[in-house]
Parts: sequence; C-alpha cells; structure tokens
Amino acid sequence: MESVTTNPVILYAEDDQDDFESVREAMLQQTDRFRLIHAKNGEEAIKYLQNSTTEALPNLVVLDLNMPIMNGKETLVWLKSHEVFKNIPVMVFTTSSREEDVKLCQGHGCTFFRKPTLYRDLLHVVQIMLKMCEETFKSA
Repeated sequence: MESVTTNPVILYAEDDQDDFESVREAMLQQTDRFRLIHAKNGEEAIKYLQNSTTEALPNLVVLDLNMPIMNGKETLVWLKSHEVFKNIPVMVFTTSSREEDVKLCQGHGCTFFRKPTLYRDLLHVVQIMLKMCEETFKSA
C-alpha cells in the first residue's frame, strides 16, 4: 500500500455523482498519479479535513457551489477562516455564473471555473486542476 504522500491528493466536494465521475475519468485519461477523494457536500469535506493529519491534507480542494447540507460558499468561507486549512488552494467548479459567486471566490483568492458542456473543455479544466495540485505537492 502506498503512503499518503506518494501522490498529490485532490479533495472534490460534489453532490452530483455524474459530475464527479466525469472529472475522475478526465483525470484518469491524463494521469493516475493522484488520489481523488470524494465528499458529497461541504460538511463531508470538512470532516475529511478535520480527520486528516497535517501531512495528509489535500494539495487542492475543488468545490461545487450548489450542494445540500453545506454548500460550496459556506465551505470556502470555513476553509479560509481556519489557520490549518486556509493555505490549501481551492478551485470552485460550478454551474453558477452569478457575479456575486465569482466575487466571493476572487475575494478568497480561489480559482473559479464554470462546468463546461464540452468534454474537451472539461479536459482543459482538469489539466489546470492537476497542475495546481502538482505545484502544491512539489512545494510541500
């Protein structure tokens, strides 16, 4: 069994199983050198983070904004307000195009992408996710 630090880790909070699987497949099409952790909402993502050792924290958190129980906006604000987690890079990956959502993300220094309709565009966004994750992993 590999140690936790062998590959970069992406924590993806997404309530839509099809969207999660699409991202997972697009990632696997490019590389298998990562661990993709699935949380079905912000609450699950936070529980995962709180139960992780500092060495095992994800190298990137990807958040959908529209989730039940605890949405992506609440999760983002929570992450950035906690010393242990505030420096983890965050990408918001959502169907929202609301200006206030974009501004919230910019205000917290996170990357914002709308979910694309074309697979080639999804591959492009996934390449960016992997690059962000790899950069954080290498600098750790």
